[in-house]
Amino acid sequence: MLATLLVIVLSAARCSPGEARDACDCRQGKAAACKALRKSDPKLAAELEKAHAKQAKEEAREEAAAKQVATTGQEHHVISKKIAKALDDHPTLKGHYKPRDSRFVTRAVDLPAHRGYQDWHRKVDDEVIEWIQRNPKATPKQFEAYLRAVYAQPKLKERFPDGF
Repeated sequence: MLATLLVIVLSAARCSPGEARDACDCRQGKAAACKALRKSDPKLAAELEKAHAKQAKEEAREEAAAKQVATTGQEHHVISKKIAKALDDHPTLKGHYKPRDSRFVTRAVDLPAHRGYQDWHRKVDDEVIEWIQRNPKATPKQFEAYLRAVYAQPKLKERFPDGF
């Protein structure tokens, strides 16, 4: 919000008496003026561009914070007991994971999104187990990349906006 206010103030600011037109316009965010100012006063241009970059970074941070969803639902263990059993039977993944592994936990957006071992949960488990069985040479890195891809799918992203 502070960055937005700064943009409004700077863009509404009139040129100071004696300030070069390019400096004034660059201060207000006009790219062509900044380009011209780099030739006439490189030091001032660098300062203004640094301020613009800082302002853009702050705006991006504020925008990202506004998009974050507060998750209030149950914890979800990505490595269920059923998946852990399949992993224990796998030639290369055996021993790397345990049931309800604390490294693979996320929180549902709300209670209706995850309430116990629902039908969608059983289907996801079956899909993951099928992948485990189809990929006997999978490495932990490959398996974890697959899990992240599964949880990035739109239907699961709605339930678990933070992924895992």
